[in-house]
Amino acid sequence: MTLQETAEKSMKIRNIYHRLEKEIHGKEWNTEEDALAFLTDAALVGRLIMAKEGRWPSSEESLLPSKIGECL
Repeated sequence: MTLQETAEKSMKIRNIYHRLEKEIHGKEWNTEEDALAFLTDAALVGRLIMAKEGRWPSSEESLLPSKIGECL
């Protein structure tokens, strides 16, 4: 996949999230909410990596690939 294809796919996914945000919250998230969501996902990736390495207790290691995808 090229960088251009990745960017296009990311925009399609983001548009789906916008629809979901409108459905749940009545409007799209603002920049602050997007940043907070990204930081939360990034922290979860860290915890899931620690769990995979046996350094943090968790039964949700299977979420690691999807959480990495969300951060991208």
